[in-house]
Amino acid sequence: MRLLAALIALACCMLEGYRRRAELKSRAVLLGEISQMLSGFLIEIRCSGSTLDELISRADGRFADLVRGHIEGGEDARSAWERACSQLSKKSGAAELLAELGHSFGTSDREGTLRLVELYAERFSELEREARETYSRKGKAVMQVGALCGVAVAIMII
Repeated sequence: MRLLAALIALACCMLEGYRRRAELKSRAVLLGEISQMLSGFLIEIRCSGSTLDELISRADGRFADLVRGHIEGGEDARSAWERACSQLSKKSGAAELLAELGHSFGTSDREGTLRLVELYAERFSELEREARETYSRKGKAVMQVGALCGVAVAIMII
């Protein structure tokens, strides 16, 4: 019975380490997708002066999918953007920045909008770089700590 409990504790701790590593990776990937989305926005605004609705309809990534889902549900682009921001994890830092961008997007002329999107694209690039560094630095360690904690708990149970 103790052996079974030790194995369960080991598995739980290892899974927690794996989950935390996956969370770090997911954050880096999300920030990368947002950076790419904003870079695409810049190109489209420069070339065609697209509106937020048009930009979102052609964007890729999880955030754009969330916004499109709310638009398909009958919301306008601005409120869909806000709702999608509220669905993002607060830990990533992306939700607050995206909400700020959504409030300001399209409130000025084309040049003002371009400068605004450029500013946020730079911010997201920096966040992405930091998240990738954190993942490469801490990802493996987090998983190993989970495994070591599992071994320690298993030994204490036995």
